[in-house]
Amino acid sequence: DFVTNKKDSILERLNKRNKDRQNYLETKIELRNKENTETEGADYFSQEFSERAKEIEKNINNIQPESKDLTRIFAGINNDIQELQRYLSNSTLFLPDYNVKACQNILNELTGRAEDVRQKLIPKKKFGFQNKKAVNLKASIKTTVDKTDYNEKSTISTSSFTWTLSNREGEYIQLIGTDVDRKDITISNLRNCFVEIRGHAGSVQIANAVDCVFLCGPISRSLFAENCLRSNIVAACQQLRLHGSNHCKLWLHVTCRAIIEDCKQIEVGDYIYEYSGIEIDFKKSGLDIAANNYRDIADFNWLSSEKPSPNWKVMSSGEIEQRPDWMAMRDTFLKNKIVS
Repeated sequence: DFVTNKKDSILERLNKRNKDRQNYLETKIELRNKENTETEGADYFSQEFSERAKEIEKNINNIQPESKDLTRIFAGINNDIQELQRYLSNSTLFLPDYNVKACQNILNELTGRAEDVRQKLIPKKKFGFQNKKAVNLKASIKTTVDKTDYNEKSTISTSSFTWTLSNREGEYIQLIGTDVDRKDITISNLRNCFVEIRGHAGSVQIANAVDCVFLCGPISRSLFAENCLRSNIVAACQQLRLHGSNHCKLWLHVTCRAIIEDCKQIEVGDYIYEYSGIEIDFKKSGLDIAANNYRDIADFNWLSSEKPSPNWKVMSSGEIEQRPDWMAMRDTFLKNKIVS
């Protein structure tokens, strides 16, 4: 019996050792395959993105003043740029931060070039372009992904925008239904305002907001915000970009990777906003309600992978549990404010 038990004990140890070794090898193989897949995916993305960007640049440069239906041509180019933006947004989870930024720079340049050429060939009468210098229709855009290309030129041009909301102070503002669904909502120059956007917007852009609250239902594509101070942004979207903002709290459901740049003291928490019909808006927006990457933020001012960025943090569990009661905050706000 002693010999049998000892033999069984030795066999058990050998089997366990063999099993542990097998698990170790399988884990190494899995990690290696994952690394190879991500590398191959990044390489394929860079090639595909560059080719599509070059094609868009070529289409912009080939536009002739005598071309028929210029409006349709520019609409097609803008659609191609938006499709490329979506391709980038869907790829941010496996791309290094420097690649994401370089690609975003290219998209910004393409957007700016298309707008410059459009204004040259289809000038709006209310703007005086007579004294402007002629636009070089053949200007070259760098369309290859360069790891060291960190200098983003500028944010979205606002020269041709008709803002959905602008120049408001101390107001409660609600946008609902057909004013929101599939629309591109643009907001600028708000101070001490409480804004609710109920519906499934196509995109939302916010510029220059101080001491504001923005409650956004599901957004099909992206939310871009810049120059925000001491504000709360509650949003469900495919991608979020925050630029030049400080002391802000983001309550997010974001299916791709959120991006911040030139920001400080940003806090991030899970999305919380409810209203009648929000489930339907989620469905119509096309967002994956099960995929939320709010903890995964790319900071373009902090490209180190070894240390966390000092510019943003995930809220503590205590802060997340004590989530704001937005409706109570709204009711308090309404007591002394103007309703729009």
